[in-house]
Amino acid sequence: MLCGHNLLIISTINLISFVICLQIFTYGENYFFDSSAYGQTFMTNASDVIYQTSNSSFNAEGTINTILFLHDASNTTKPIVKDINTNSSSKYILGGKWRIDVLKDNLTYFKSNFTMIEVDGRGIHFHTIVYRPVSNESVDHDIKDRLGILYKSKSGNSSGFKCKVEIYTNGVLEWKDVPITVSLVNEKVIMMDINDKKSLEHFLKNPIYGLINSIDLIQK
Repeated sequence: MLCGHNLLIISTINLISFVICLQIFTYGENYFFDSSAYGQTFMTNASDVIYQTSNSSFNAEGTINTILFLHDASNTTKPIVKDINTNSSSKYILGGKWRIDVLKDNLTYFKSNFTMIEVDGRGIHFHTIVYRPVSNESVDHDIKDRLGILYKSKSGNSSGFKCKVEIYTNGVLEWKDVPITVSLVNEKVIMMDINDKKSLEHFLKNPIYGLINSIDLIQK
């Protein structure tokens, strides 16, 4: 009887140990995935991109689907200023829509509306990102230095553009002339890499990801 009782205790301890190890492994795996997924950027190295010469014209739209959080919580990575809409120790869910129009390799329209809210349902607020074409930009600039020009990766699986945008919070203009790099990856994923300094690290030093629902080519 005593032997059976001891075996039950040992079995229980082994089961608890297995569960703890499984949780540690799962947490470690998820943490690695988060760091990889949200830390990567596409096409920010000038040597990896080439500029279009095919006069591509298309409309694309889709959704914003991402989670943002500050990966390194050390004192050196605290936001530049205190932002009443962002808690640097929280995780945020972003959801919304976006649309892009390109005419002959030139960005003519880019807009995104999305909700930003903490995972516990607090701190909800709304953002609108709007591209304002620069009408007086000199055509003498090298094409790689001009904003709103479509380019693609040398591997051919991604395209994108750089431009400056206005960012509204709850309908009020909060940041103006914010540099942003937008990448369209494999015609399935969009990534918006917003300049941290100009947006006061509101998006916690992370790109914003979403899905491409449709790309409609415009016939020449």
